[in-house]
Amino acid sequence: MARARIVRRRRRRYTGPVRVALLLLCACAAVAPPAPAQAVIRLELVDTAVFRARRVVESSGVTPSARRPGVLWTHNDSGDDARLYATDSAGDDLGSVLVAGARNVDWEDLAAGPCSGGVGRCFYVADIGDNWRRRDHVEVYRLREPEPPLGAADTMRTVPLEAAFRFRYPDHPHDAEAIVVDRTARVMLITKEVLGRPRVYLAPEKQSPQGPGQVDTLRFVGLLDVEPSLARLRVVTGAAVSPDGSTLAVRTYTSLHFFRLRGDSLPAPLTPGAGLTIPFVEPQGEGVAFIAPDLLALTSEKGDAARGTMARIRVFGLSRPTPGAPPRLSFPCPGCSSTAALRSGTAHSRRSSATPTPLSSWL
Repeated sequence: MARARIVRRRRRRYTGPVRVALLLLCACAAVAPPAPAQAVIRLELVDTAVFRARRVVESSGVTPSARRPGVLWTHNDSGDDARLYATDSAGDDLGSVLVAGARNVDWEDLAAGPCSGGVGRCFYVADIGDNWRRRDHVEVYRLREPEPPLGAADTMRTVPLEAAFRFRYPDHPHDAEAIVVDRTARVMLITKEVLGRPRVYLAPEKQSPQGPGQVDTLRFVGLLDVEPSLARLRVVTGAAVSPDGSTLAVRTYTSLHFFRLRGDSLPAPLTPGAGLTIPFVEPQGEGVAFIAPDLLALTSEKGDAARGTMARIRVFGLSRPTPGAPPRLSFPCPGCSSTAALRSGTAHSRRSSATPTPLSSWL
């Protein structure tokens, strides 16, 4: 009997606190307010086209013109002149310009941002490709946004460089295909990693041209939340900043990923690591640009196809969160938390059934 009493005391001693904790947890859960409703990020295919300019065979970067609504600028990968091509969402050949003083070792991306001193709009051409990872340094060319050509036959004009910047990685050479230029002219490079997460590097803040032979060292910022998958071709091939400068879109061969820009810190993810599947099969998708707050242009090299392609993708759910609130997503998953939906990769893409909106009306 004595032994039985001892056992009962032990039971009260160890189960009592557990029961109290469980009761408190249930009470807290019962009065906790529900998470605020958030828009789901999803994609719709608006329309597609092929490049009609036969010289545009490896469209690797793209950015819209601010001088002429509806015009897009693109460029070829390695093997071409230092040339920018003008086109539109129909893939029309609108001519080209030659960038004087530059050379195309391996141009991989094109971005727009402030010029020196924040005055005017400049293009940043990222000569950062390095398939064999053996370049001593990479280069970024900055030039004032050119006036678009007058037509397909207008190909003889040249535009001068404003500056050329040479960068070296702090560890070892990397292959990269994405450049990020924010509204303060801050420059980031995102590497193309086959086996690991992409690495983000920040360039030193610099407005004036470098001296002869000067090479600046990039600073490692961190690993971007893009889940690597060689089988799914999930390697970074391009990036773009939204018109208001708050959102970063990063693309791979098969997916789109969205982030909230945070100055010189690592961008905060808005989508699962697996991203959102691009609702269009591209030969070799590489370029991405915002042409409106909720509209993207995607370009592709021709790969094994006859021509490279252009697609417009509508993005829903990129509204800016309440100031001070952490970036988060909400998914249409009854009874599930947003965390569970993120882990399961809940996201979807579909083709729009609506009549495509002319590109000029978005710019």
